[in-house]
Amino acid sequence: MIKSQELKKYLDFAYSAYQENNNSGQEYRQKGKVPYIMHPLWCASMLIADTQIPFEQRKLGFKALILHDVLEDTSLKLPDWIEPEVKEVVKELTFESFEQAVEKYESKPIFIKLLLLYDKLSSMYELHVGEKKNEIETGAKKRKIWKEFVLKGIVEVEKEYGNIRIVQIGKAIAENTNW
Repeated sequence: MIKSQELKKYLDFAYSAYQENNNSGQEYRQKGKVPYIMHPLWCASMLIADTQIPFEQRKLGFKALILHDVLEDTSLKLPDWIEPEVKEVVKELTFESFEQAVEKYESKPIFIKLLLLYDKLSSMYELHVGEKKNEIETGAKKRKIWKEFVLKGIVEVEKEYGNIRIVQIGKAIAENTNW
């Protein structure tokens, strides 16, 4: 069970991290219209809702996904009250760049690949990739690599977990995203 008080503690910390301590230059997404917190919240909410995934994985993954960009995009560290296994998963999801994520992907366990699929698919879902001002010239190339990365994740996750919701959603989004 995820207790409501525990959920609030995670959400409060995540909000503070992404909205009040964000050092990535993107406190908002979708060209400044949507608070950054919506990205990790989408990832975590989609995972916890999929009852085809074992609950213990969903519980751990939810906590990690709500915090997955804290170490990359904020000035905060993970607080002491965060469980060690959650901290470890967040570290597994933390990269210096997208290129590093692609490079290290193969060495990750399937559970981390599942969580990476939620993360990368979220950005693809909202067409966020390549929107930054410094990515204008490289945006199209990055979007192509991003889509290939997502498609690879879909295949691997489906092989391990079956035709779960994120696989179904991922296939639909990939098919209908002209990158």
